[in-house]
Amino acid sequence: MDELLILVSPTDRRTGVACKTEVHQRGLRHRAFSILLFDPFGRLLLQQRALGKYHSGGLWTNTCCGHPRAGELTRVAAQRRLQEEMGLTCTLHRVASMLYHEEVSNQLIEHEFDHVFVGICGTNPVANPEEAADWEWLVLEEIAARINHTPELFTVWFRKMFERFAAEGVRQWFDTAFKASASRASGRPTAQGQSPWATPSLYCIAPSRIDPALAAKVDERLLPWIERTGIFPGQHAKVRAMGFGRFAMLCHTDTDDPDRLLLAAQCFAALFALDDYYCDDERTGSEPRMVGPRLSIALAALEPAHLGEGFRADLEQALNSDPVLVALRAYLNRVETLATPAQLARVRHEIVAMFVAMTAEAAWRVEGLTPALWEYLAHRQVNSFLPCLSLIDIVGGYELPANVYSAPAVRRVTTLAASATIIANDLFSARKEQQAGIGDFNLPLLLVREQRCSPQEAMTQSAAIHDEIMLLYEAAERDVLPQASPLLKRYLLGLKSWLAGNVEWHRTSSRYQV
Repeated sequence: MDELLILVSPTDRRTGVACKTEVHQRGLRHRAFSILLFDPFGRLLLQQRALGKYHSGGLWTNTCCGHPRAGELTRVAAQRRLQEEMGLTCTLHRVASMLYHEEVSNQLIEHEFDHVFVGICGTNPVANPEEAADWEWLVLEEIAARINHTPELFTVWFRKMFERFAAEGVRQWFDTAFKASASRASGRPTAQGQSPWATPSLYCIAPSRIDPALAAKVDERLLPWIERTGIFPGQHAKVRAMGFGRFAMLCHTDTDDPDRLLLAAQCFAALFALDDYYCDDERTGSEPRMVGPRLSIALAALEPAHLGEGFRADLEQALNSDPVLVALRAYLNRVETLATPAQLARVRHEIVAMFVAMTAEAAWRVEGLTPALWEYLAHRQVNSFLPCLSLIDIVGGYELPANVYSAPAVRRVTTLAASATIIANDLFSARKEQQAGIGDFNLPLLLVREQRCSPQEAMTQSAAIHDEIMLLYEAAERDVLPQASPLLKRYLLGLKSWLAGNVEWHRTSSRYQV
């Protein structure tokens, strides 16, 4: 058992090696892989671990698992282990990663950064009896049902896989492998193979509502508002394809009132316009040196500036001559009609905090500075979707009291959710942001610069950071729930819906298509 395993950081950076026994006795974080083989019909090959395995003997699990040896590439190790355990060879595709820490049998602990590989195989295995006692091909729905009814029969990492990615996420892995297999047979490259910036699978929550008709109703109300404010001029079709109404429908699932959902869509439109025209996209007039002065004026669009008679006309002219400021003020005016004064103050606070972070990012560009990863991640918590999350109860038609919203434990849940949403944004927008004239800062690009790794490796590490934050969010939510009031439980459910809807919207919106 005492081969050397690779110890890693939470982002899979190699930190050393240790003996396999010590690793599992002490729960040291180490590199691992899990393989899922599908047949061409989408059935997954399960393995029942041999009774004599050092832990989890007799339990059902995915096709094959293992650890790369010191100095061995993970993909090479996966191919080796698949042959050793199941007597199979096929092309493998890396589709996801999973960081977990769980006790297993025999007083051992699995603490793995697990790389997930998938492949297509139409051949039955020839299992090594020292590794596998039995095997079975099953459809994903049947696997999910069995895990639900008899979880004790499955390994902890396999259960985690279905908890985190759900059967639908695993089915997407099959689709990835099947398309790659078909493409290879025809001699054509896959779409994923064309770009190293392709977004890996993320640990995310499945959206609880997908209602295209409701999304269309919100867009029908939003597009005339966009035309009146003047943002995105001449881009009617492009804005519709971005799907801000769909964004609102996906994220705010505790109301089906299109007029309330319109508020969330107006928030998206106004803040994305501000980001494009002021901060990120030099093709639309963004100028880093002017970000601070422009945002300073934008403060008067958030909250009325009470000036003397001789200065009001100049301020009004400035606010009315810039479509971004027109949209921002119109959005805040509508917040005021639906929110209490405390809720309105909260919305303003989150936007002002975001302005501070935007100004810092502009200074990085002007001075040619590259922030440390910790600095960027701390900045990203604020320069995030927090201003949008602050609408959860307003759109829902209730009020989470200010003292509850600001309580440290609740704030931790909210800010972790905000960080997860914006890192997902960094991943889905990474390919687009390689174009000339668009912002210089996203997490994958910083990883490329700091660690001198490939774009594909940076995307994988960014996905791992996202997934780790999701785990922290879930732990923070669990800490709050037992003492939560009905209103707080409703708010926490709104946060969960927001996380699910955010990934689904980014995955499908034309805003991030190149």
